[in-house]
Amino acid sequence: MFPDAIPFFAVYAGCVRRTLLLAAAALLTIVSCSSDEKSSDNSSDNSSGSGDLVITGPAVVDLTTIAPSATAEPETTISEDSVDDSVPATDSTAGAETDTTDTTDSTPPTDETSATTDPAPVATLAPYESEIYGDAANWICRGDTDDICDETYPLTLVAGDGELTTVPYEVAEAPAADCFYVYPTVSGDPSMNSDLIPDNEIFTTQQQAARFNQQCTVYAPVYRSVTSGGLTGALSGDQAGDFATSWRMAYEDVRDAWRYYLANLNEGRPVVILAHSQGSFHVVTLLREEIDPSPQQRDLILSAIIAGTSFQVAKGLDVGGDTQNMPLCRTSGQTGCVITFQTYRDEVPPTPGALFGRPSPDTDSACVNPAALDGGPAVLKGAYPAGDWVFADTSEAPEISTTHTDVPGLVTGECKTTAEGYNFLAITIDADPTDERADNIPGDGAPNWGLHTVDMTIAQENLMDVVAAQIASFSADG
Repeated sequence: MFPDAIPFFAVYAGCVRRTLLLAAAALLTIVSCSSDEKSSDNSSDNSSGSGDLVITGPAVVDLTTIAPSATAEPETTISEDSVDDSVPATDSTAGAETDTTDTTDSTPPTDETSATTDPAPVATLAPYESEIYGDAANWICRGDTDDICDETYPLTLVAGDGELTTVPYEVAEAPAADCFYVYPTVSGDPSMNSDLIPDNEIFTTQQQAARFNQQCTVYAPVYRSVTSGGLTGALSGDQAGDFATSWRMAYEDVRDAWRYYLANLNEGRPVVILAHSQGSFHVVTLLREEIDPSPQQRDLILSAIIAGTSFQVAKGLDVGGDTQNMPLCRTSGQTGCVITFQTYRDEVPPTPGALFGRPSPDTDSACVNPAALDGGPAVLKGAYPAGDWVFADTSEAPEISTTHTDVPGLVTGECKTTAEGYNFLAITIDADPTDERADNIPGDGAPNWGLHTVDMTIAQENLMDVVAAQIASFSADG
């Protein structure tokens, strides 16, 4: 019954399954690394509506040995006045003296890479033009267009006794804050990088980000992500030499979109960054290279919500790894902070070789429970694709008319640490075999991927509560 019997879930899971089969056949290991003096990120990530995959086995290509290649900048124009002189340049060595992130098997950057210098972070509202993102067609969602993030995606709660309750849904009118969303690996394009014509990216945005329109105006750029096929080609050795270049191209699109958004669309509003998987890895680099070093940009950030990654902090601290100024969010209403987590069933935690939640020798991979920022167990409030999967007896299941559903009280999350140092959001199902529900949730991926496919849905309502509190706090302080 999971997930094919759920029409709304079929696209969400289709790319995940295809990718799992490809990778299982190849017996590949995906690893992540921050190389090039810790300012570029290499990761492999394969997902659809939010799913990627990794399995253990002999690596055909070790991504930790691929230094980022110099790639051409997107065709943009930056005036001299657009550069924030108070922030260090984001060349490949910027922040190396203060960034404590480290990983194993890293290879020092090549001379060519070391010589590559990117423009400095732009000032918050300074002039900045982008050939790509100046065109509204290259945004899935944008505040000045009529798009999927202007629609309603209501939620039905299914109680243990089978009673259905529809939660009121209202798109915020002229909200005080924005949300900037970066999607995961979803493209089925046959090339290493996707094109700028969205397909699966639209569905994924609906699932992971569009419902935040109850709190913020959603901006979701299309970017040339590394595709599932491109990733498989790199891991099989067919296109291994192109992977670092392609990964950097994807990041530079995200950076270009962010810079254009700040200069032309933000208008000084506070912003929440949302991302998952490949998107989260790119956002970690964006935080490290652009946002965290810039007081102007940090002042705009309500939070960075980055699920399904391995965001690093100094051991025993809430900051000091991938960011030197932005800590983890630990209290309601706290702003300028990071929420990061990766979900696994409590009884099937990540094991060595897992990509998500992976520590480094000198730093910890962070975990923040969206339902309990300060730690401990708490009930998660999700927004899953609606379907008969909710019910124990599907033959007599009532029809759910909304696009999304949740099972109140069924799912509990708590950040835990394995003996090997992996931090993860441990998921417990509080089953009651006597009630009307199936007492389970979809989302399991390949071995060592946990519930990665539902990272952004399993606690979506909790996250929106957090965002609402942050907006209120920011408004009160302002």
